[in-house]
Amino acid sequence: MKIKTKVESYALFMRKYFELCELKNSIGRINKKRTSFRVTAEIRPTPSSNEYLVEFDYECNKYPVVWVYGLLSKEKLSGEIPHKYLCDTMKNRVEICLYRQKYKEYDKNVLFSKNIIPWTCEWLHFYELYLITGIWYGNGEHPMAQRAKDYD
Repeated sequence: MKIKTKVESYALFMRKYFELCELKNSIGRINKKRTSFRVTAEIRPTPSSNEYLVEFDYECNKYPVVWVYGLLSKEKLSGEIPHKYLCDTMKNRVEICLYRQKYKEYDKNVLFSKNIIPWTCEWLHFYELYLITGIWYGNGEHPMAQRAKDYD
């Protein structure tokens, strides 16, 4: 599905925002120009998992940024967190790597419920396994640099 009009693009933007607002204990904010939003919510990747505070930052025609709070203070963490872009020690949050842009895995024309939300749950599940085993069981490549923020 290709977005062809500003109305269609805006409708998809709003649908992405409201589906994130459906998550547990979510708090959202859309900027005044209605071109970006930020939603924080609690996510439990599996029934036996902990809940994680996750922040989704999205701006039209850019890649979504997903932060997970509280990972830097885990006492079990023995080394570098795999599959992440940035660590913000001031806010105790990690920008997680959900997809590789060079492979065009993320499709901006798809709702977050079809990609970003399940990928976040999967990343958190692999993170919990990593804490137990010290091995990252998820697929993909570990990013070596900060990701691009804009589409080509």
